[in-house]
This record gives sequence, structure tokens and C-alpha cells, in this order.
Amino acid sequence: MKSIIKTVCFSLFLALALVSCKDEASIQNYFVEHQDLPEFLTIDLSAKMIDISKVELNEEEKVVYNSFEKVNILAYKAKDVSKENYTQELEKVKTIFKNKKYSELMEFSDNGMKFRVNTIGDDDAVDEFLVLASSNEFGFAVVRVLGDDMKPEKLYQLISQMQNADVDGNQLQKVMDYFKG
Repeated sequence: MKSIIKTVCFSLFLALALVSCKDEASIQNYFVEHQDLPEFLTIDLSAKMIDISKVELNEEEKVVYNSFEKVNILAYKAKDVSKENYTQELEKVKTIFKNKKYSELMEFSDNGMKFRVNTIGDDDAVDEFLVLASSNEFGFAVVRVLGDDMKPEKLYQLISQMQNADVDGNQLQKVMDYFKG
């Protein structure tokens, strides 16, 4: 009886070990693996850094605003690394963005910058927006917008209303300075 229990326990342990070693490429794993590397800039922003007291939001817009929790930014500057290293890192991120668990929302270019926006969640209730912005001149940034039941169709409405909001620009300025320097 003891040998059966040992065999079952060993089998469970082995199964857990194999599952935990599964190489599942995700943006979250990429952030964790690269956040402390000197060539990357990492910034975490809270939705609370936007003061909405001066903005008149209706109840629906307040619900949309409250669905956002935080934003994570991971940036990689093309200027300070070899073209080969930049291309390798960008390809890693692009491969992750092709993962089936991420739904592509849109892809577009503007002034030499390429943007790709993906989501996690269903069409009516997104839990995460993923944005990849890249430029061969400046580098790339991966932005994770985390929340709970975010409504993509209401996002534009909210952004236009928030034009009058006070934003703590210190964190955003770090990103701009990073790519300038």
C-alpha cells in the first residue's frame, strides 16, 4: 500500500514539475524576465495618478474609468544597443503578441512608429490591453493596461473626456526622457 501511495505522489510531483516548466511565452513573463536588466526601462503607473476631480464624467464614464487598475511600461531603446540585439528583442515581443491567448484589436503606423494593440478577455469585458509601439529609430515599448471588465468601445469616449484631467507627468516624462537620452 505504501508503495502505491509513493508511486501516486511521485507521479503527481512529476506531473506538476512538467506543467510548471511549460514554456508559455507571455507578456507578463517577458516583463518579469527583463524588468531588472539595465537596457530596459520599467514603469508602473496607477490609474489613481489621474486626478478626475476637474472632469465631469457621467456614471457610465466613471464605471469605465474605475475599470482601469494600472499600467505597466517596459521600454527598450534602440540607440544604445546593436541593431542585432534590438531586432532580437523586438522579434521576441512580436512572437509573444502572436500567442493565441491575445486577440488582436488593431495594428497601424503613424509617423514612423508601428503600433499593435491586443487584448485579453472577451469582446465585451477586456481584462488587459497590450500595446506594442516600435520604431527602428527610437526602440520599442510594451504597455500593459490592466483592469477588470474594461469596455474597448467606451475607451475613446473616456479619453476624449479626460483631456481636462490633471495627470502626474513625472512618470510619463521618464519614458520620454529615456528615449531622448
